[in-house]
Formats: sequence, C-alpha cells, structure tokens
Amino acid sequence: MPALRVHRDFQDVRNLAFCYICGEYFVEGDEVNRDHVPPRCTFSASDRRLVLKLKTHVDCNSSFKVEDKKVGQLIALRRYERPKTARDFALRFGYYSNIGVAVENLNVDAAVWRWVRAFHAALYGQPLLGSQWSLQTPFPRADKTADGPKLQPILEQHVLAIDVIKTNRALDNVDVIAAYNGKLTYECVWCQADDGKRWLCCFGLDIYDWKDLGSHTADIPARGCAGMYVLPSKAAPTVASLDRQTPIIIPNLDRLDPFAP
Repeated sequence: MPALRVHRDFQDVRNLAFCYICGEYFVEGDEVNRDHVPPRCTFSASDRRLVLKLKTHVDCNSSFKVEDKKVGQLIALRRYERPKTARDFALRFGYYSNIGVAVENLNVDAAVWRWVRAFHAALYGQPLLGSQWSLQTPFPRADKTADGPKLQPILEQHVLAIDVIKTNRALDNVDVIAAYNGKLTYECVWCQADDGKRWLCCFGLDIYDWKDLGSHTADIPARGCAGMYVLPSKAAPTVASLDRQTPIIIPNLDRLDPFAP
C-alpha cells in the first residue's frame, strides 16, 4: 500500500523524472522548479508541514498562478480568513435565488483534477494523462441557463466511490497521502469495473473539512469530495491497493462523504 505519511516520504517524491502537470519527462535544458500541491496559500502557516512538493516545468507551473490564488482564497474561507484588502480579493461571487451564493470565476473541478494528477504521480511514480474522469467536489455545480442556474445532480459514481473507499479503509487497504499537518487527506483504492475490463481508481479528498464550505440545505445536501478515473492502459498500477470484498457490513451513514461515518 503506497503511502505518504512522514517527512521522508515527501522528500522521496520531490525529484520525480517527469512533470506531473504535462506528463513529459524532463530532458537536459528544461527550465524546472517545484510546485506545492495544493498551492501553498491554501494552508495556514502553522500547517505547512509534510508538504507535497513536486518537480515541474516552469511554464507548466506558472500557467496556474491565478487559479492557485483563487482556490487558496476559497479554502481559506473555511478558516474564516480573507485577503486583507479588497484589491487582493481574486474570487467573484454571485447570488441566485434558487441556489444561494456561488463562485463565478473559478473552475474548482479543474483545480482538483490537477491535484489528483499530482497525488497519482507521488503514490505510483508515473504520470496521469489521458484518463477518463468522474468527480464531485463539496461545491455543487450549476449550469447557466436563460431561466437561471440549473444544478447538476450528484453523480452515481460519487456514491459508488465513497462506498468502495469506506469498505477498504475498514480493511486497512487504501493508498494514502496525509499532508499539511493533517489538514489534507487523500485516499484511494482500485476496483474492477462491471465489465471486468478496466480498473477504476476510487478516491476521496478532504482539506480542512471543506464539506462545510458547500451547501447544507435539503435540496442541495452537503457532500464530500470523491471521484474515480481510469488509466489509458485500463490496468491498475502494480503497487496499488486493489479492492477487497468482505461479508462484514461496513457502516456508511453519510453516503455523500468519504470521510464521514
């Protein structure tokens, strides 16, 4: 079971041979630096321990500078923190009668997928590119229509991934990244698809109990972050934890949060 839990684990992955963002292997002459994943501004100064920091191309890393600032400010709201001046505030919010307050200028899903690529690289030592995706973050998605925002439903895959994660966690059978002073937890396990031809990575991610930043209404229930992806090879990494079945009934009282009971 691959895991990053202690300082040595995080040191060992700082010099991977490829850029986790573009997936290309480094060659002589490449301009490189290192990227904090998630961005450093996401965490308070006191929590910047056991930091996930991966080698990247300078151009790949710099292209996400604005997005990193926005997502850092969004998660900082969970700690009741905000920029000191209005000029520094990068997020734009809107209010809608049917859904409430919404972030209008940040693609949260895209940011999370970039982090998942980093987590995959750190755990398995290989780039994650060209895969099939399914993701639900704590922030409900809505499409703009002529009649106002239309909420997207919670994905069936979201519920399935959570059930698989909880079952395998109870069996001590998940791959884990525990970083940033315990404020970030990523867990995943690989299960076989119903067609028997593909292995799916079911994953859950928590940052500062960020479920509390989402909605908490009867129509838009709170949910954690979970998803799944498939590698182009359709196989699981050789060192990955594979789904195990058990006749024991594993409690799953909150089917929308991979880290709740």
